[in-house]
Amino acid sequence: MSAARGVPPSLAESLPRDISVAAHEIGPLEKLVEEARQLGFSLPAALESAIDKRQREYLAGRISAGYALKRLLGPATSEGEIVADDDDVPRWPEGVVGSISHGAGFGFAAVAAADRYRGLGVDVERVVSPEQAGRLRARVLNDREMSLRQGSAGGLTEAEMFTLAFSAKESAYKALFPLYRQVLGFSDVELECRDGVAGTDHSGRLRLRATLDREAGVHTDLVGWYAIACDSGGVEGAAACRLWTVALDGLAVDLASSDGIISVK
Repeated sequence: MSAARGVPPSLAESLPRDISVAAHEIGPLEKLVEEARQLGFSLPAALESAIDKRQREYLAGRISAGYALKRLLGPATSEGEIVADDDDVPRWPEGVVGSISHGAGFGFAAVAAADRYRGLGVDVERVVSPEQAGRLRARVLNDREMSLRQGSAGGLTEAEMFTLAFSAKESAYKALFPLYRQVLGFSDVELECRDGVAGTDHSGRLRLRATLDREAGVHTDLVGWYAIACDSGGVEGAAACRLWTVALDGLAVDLASSDGIISVK
């Protein structure tokens, strides 16, 4: 596949080659409307009276999905609008699984072949402040999960680790909900492992476990990837950092597969 449009290279280059991702900035509404038109869709009637922010988020997410589908299925692909079902789950073309997110100024989408992977979830978040992380920490992750911030390349700050756990669990939920139609809380998804790659802790792999039925002990394991990407131009010149995650509930393949294609049991 060609380079992933708009996605940080540290994330795109670490993903299996059969997962297609794309991102698009949530820019001015007029430009988003025109780009959507070129991809063969427009705002649905239900959103014509929505506020500007909601319209722009919707379009950026669907535009991202359109480009991701073109990378997966070929440049001539024209699927039109990706509508959602009654649970707000996107209806993908036959044989495709995927996920759409919008946050931190970007739409973000990933798609893959349904005969390769059962579920796929994505999320993008702005790294929260230390104050926010401290105030909300107990709702999102436990002490063992926070300890995963330690790493050989300097590790992550508590705010980065909080945001990573939040985002990874959101991605896991998006991968699982279309399959099980079950609402999961943060405590139902546990981050089990974080491995930085290529001499950095700002991108790497994850393992998660989701509990689907606590009384019966039913759970499923997922793998994930993450990247923290920062750019200048924040408040008073400070860097604005975003955390991108992908979670996968898949079939069976080795993470270390030399062809860059994986799945899980």
